[in-house]
Amino acid sequence: MDSEGGVPRSALSLVQGALVAVHAAVGLRATLEAIAEGVTTSTPYQNVAVTIAEEPNAVELRTIAVVGPPEAREMLLGTTCQRDAMLEHLAEGEAWGALRFHAGLETTDGIISYWPEYEPFDTPDAWRPEYELVAPLYGADGELIGMLSMDEPRGGRIPPAWVNEVLELFSEQAVIAILNARRHEQAVRAMETLEREAAELHAAVAAQNARETHLHREARRDPLTGLANRVLLQERLVELLAAQTPVAVVFCDLDRFKQINDTYGHAVGDEVLRATGRQLARNLADADVVARIGGDEFVVLAAGVEQADAPKLVQRIEQAFADVPAEITGGLSLRVTSSLGLVCEPGCAESRLAPVRRAQELMDRADREMYAHKRSRAGVNRLLTLGQPQQNTG
Repeated sequence: MDSEGGVPRSALSLVQGALVAVHAAVGLRATLEAIAEGVTTSTPYQNVAVTIAEEPNAVELRTIAVVGPPEAREMLLGTTCQRDAMLEHLAEGEAWGALRFHAGLETTDGIISYWPEYEPFDTPDAWRPEYELVAPLYGADGELIGMLSMDEPRGGRIPPAWVNEVLELFSEQAVIAILNARRHEQAVRAMETLEREAAELHAAVAAQNARETHLHREARRDPLTGLANRVLLQERLVELLAAQTPVAVVFCDLDRFKQINDTYGHAVGDEVLRATGRQLARNLADADVVARIGGDEFVVLAAGVEQADAPKLVQRIEQAFADVPAEITGGLSLRVTSSLGLVCEPGCAESRLAPVRRAQELMDRADREMYAHKRSRAGVNRLLTLGQPQQNTG
């Protein structure tokens, strides 16, 4: 039985099912494929191609979905045409309501058409291979979004008028689905762009933070030995003093290092400094800071060391110098010793100096203690030299 308007109820049911599939599709390509499949399931037409503008008012339109034999898909899928050519193609067709019918063998320039090969019926209502029915797809603002192209209906005859009504209805719904899918694609691309830009920004921030961390670390490291430098030593000492933590500061100055440089060259001197730094770092791994603050001067900063424990710290430092490899380079054997200056800070809250001033005072005191040690050792060495038997030169 026909429904009001002459469309069979069975056809309306098929249209409804097809449109449910169309509106449920996600993404532009899936939507267009659902439209092409929907036309073939709800109308007699077996071959359907969907050509659309992928962006609003795009000059070029592309055929994205094709239902039909393999040769039709191979010929039509991915082909493009200009908007002007499509408008001309639509204008040249015979008006079947909102649809356009083409009956001739001639085609519009820029429009690719597929003509199936078969022998048509010898009747007035026969559908011939060169026939084509086109449904224009217009948006509410008048934009030509694309077109549906249909041919080779089942039964080989021109379908009844109600099929055109179904196609007009289907085309209206197809426009809505295409516009929604196109917006979805635009939103997905926008989101992907935002995610990419966010990732790039995150990577840039991470790289900048890494550079700043590297620069911060390098600004606090001695480039020759890899130990802390004066900046890091000062910062940590101020922190400990501000927290009223007992600390011990040991100032180390290599003995006769200038003589090593003058005798063997600065390359050997640098190797001596690196070997000394390695041994100090190894033997005093639990110290807060082991630093080279310039030249042949090293400083060890240990937190939580009381005055009574300081001698053990000094012994470990002396052992580190004793462990410096005797063979520095190329078979050259050098013995490295150091003069040490020790000062301790009990961490009392009654200090009259601010942490920065107290830190500088501790460093100065340790430096003076070291030089007192060096002078004392030099005096002992001179006495030992004077006490040795003199060689007879005459």
